Amino acid sequence: MITRKIALITTTINVPKLLSEYCAQARAVGLTDFTVIVIGDRKTPPEAATFCAELATLTSYTVEYFDCDRQMEYLAAVPRLRDHLTWNSIQRRNIGILRAYELGAEIVITIDDDNFIAEDNYFSHYAQLGEQIELEQVSSESGWFNVCSTLAARQNSYFYHRGYSPAHRTTADIPTTWSKATTTPVVIAGFWLDDPDIDAVQRLTSPIEVTAYNRAENFALASGTWSPFNSQNTALHRSIIPAYFLSPYMGRYDDIWASYLIRAITDHLGHSISFGHPMVRQVRNPHNYFKDFEAERLGMQMTDRVCDRLRKIAFTGTDYTTCMREVITAMDAWIAEEGVWTEVELECLKKWREGCDIWAESIAHFTR
Repeated sequence: MITRKIALITTTINVPKLLSEYCAQARAVGLTDFTVIVIGDRKTPPEAATFCAELATLTSYTVEYFDCDRQMEYLAAVPRLRDHLTWNSIQRRNIGILRAYELGAEIVITIDDDNFIAEDNYFSHYAQLGEQIELEQVSSESGWFNVCSTLAARQNSYFYHRGYSPAHRTTADIPTTWSKATTTPVVIAGFWLDDPDIDAVQRLTSPIEVTAYNRAENFALASGTWSPFNSQNTALHRSIIPAYFLSPYMGRYDDIWASYLIRAITDHLGHSISFGHPMVRQVRNPHNYFKDFEAERLGMQMTDRVCDRLRKIAFTGTDYTTCMREVITAMDAWIAEEGVWTEVELECLKKWREGCDIWAESIAHFTR
């Protein structure tokens, strides 16, 4: 039996029928304190509300559906966040994360509505999130490790996680060291079978089909070794939520830059990010990959400069709330730099900084 208080969040413009399997697995492992939060949008059919109500009755779990009206009512308490978020965007996931935080969830799992569970005991992998455990860690001399190198593809091709540093994509072998260590993972980034989370350029030129995860257990990134993680099939410990914001003003790099911000703080606090299980099978919703590329281009061209600056922040805070404020202060200095950013890039940074500030204010409002 798992005694943790867990919230599962998704955004959807469909009827999220896959949630039935998540609830069934939660019941199978004896999960009692479990809440499902579904965030709709303007394109979501009304049948989604009916399905969520029926799922709650069938499972006896709390299943909260936020249609557009309920979202506006909920965000009335934090009007800056209400006005900052855009419609028809996956970044409305922030509302679900905020609601889970308000409800006191210890573990917040975010999934996409095309993430189908691919293994038994899905929730068992989260039992020790936020606790000290022994875990294999990988360290890279370059300061970067391609977590997708642990996945097998039918095409036998080498591929990178969406948002990985462009400057550190190389055909050269980068020396890495694997060793067991005691660490505290605050994020578990589960992997994906079939359709992995890769850049649109890769999808357009050489599509990838993942067939397996090559390691028996999860692994973590050692201090100073970086990789992005995304916001699908990802579990967040409650402690990091005050520093985890998905900006709607940077296209498909919302979760990527959020992950790098968290990575900078985990390095400072001595925490880690774990990759591997539990796995999902991504049966990807229809996408226009040319539009996806346009939504990734700005983030891709800025990522190395952003990460260089995140690595250089001299944190003094002892928790994620304080460290988030230190990142916001650092952003002010980045914005003031001359000759570094184009006008479009500068506007993106300003919006990111504004969103992080709004998020910090919103979290403070709902802090229990």
